[in-house]
Amino acid sequence: MAQESLALTATLNQLAELDRYNFWLYEQIAESVGNRVLEVGSGTGNITQFLCANNRQVMATDVVPAYRSELQNLFGDNPNVSVGKFDLMAKAEPEIVANPFETVVCLNVLEHIEDDLFALEQMRDVLQPSGKLALLVPSHQFLYGEFDKAVGHFRRYSKRELTGKLEQVGFRVIETKFFSLLAMLPWFINGRLLKRDYLPAGQANLANKLVPLLRLEKWIGPPCGLSLIAIAQKH
Repeated sequence: MAQESLALTATLNQLAELDRYNFWLYEQIAESVGNRVLEVGSGTGNITQFLCANNRQVMATDVVPAYRSELQNLFGDNPNVSVGKFDLMAKAEPEIVANPFETVVCLNVLEHIEDDLFALEQMRDVLQPSGKLALLVPSHQFLYGEFDKAVGHFRRYSKRELTGKLEQVGFRVIETKFFSLLAMLPWFINGRLLKRDYLPAGQANLANKLVPLLRLEKWIGPPCGLSLIAIAQKH
């Protein structure tokens, strides 16, 4: 577990440097984000910085105390951001359920939770009626490799599995789409063929530089990708 935590922290530190890539990811969900947002698994605030734009009220949460401290350091002076804890492995706190959100944003978190149905139920319970969940998870189980293991991924998802689980707990799936098509091959080579349990910094930085090219994905509607995005609405 300690090794998973170290690997995850190292990865978050790398991702923090990928400003273009992080904004590109944010753009994939931006249209679905309402004015009052719960971000689950904020980490070190890579996406939080974009969510709190346009006077949105954002509750940035993480179960790791060190990440919450970092979030407080980064956003403590921002009146639109509060920092707290939201644990997908525990029942949602009554005070949060009683004051539900317009949107829950959960990016690269669900795959870390063994009982993902329970986790989806907790996010549903803190949404107002017709509220939306913006979800990003790793896709394609055949890509599951050493890096997935190192950072504590229980699984990678297919569209069918993710849609089925969302519907099972009371969501209506509005949209699913693959994301980051060009990253699939290096991920497969690193994690499955070379058995690497880390993300090569050079490749991550290259992806950041190539974002203007990667944006062409939206015109392609890629049939596969490193990640899977789902926008779902609470019934």
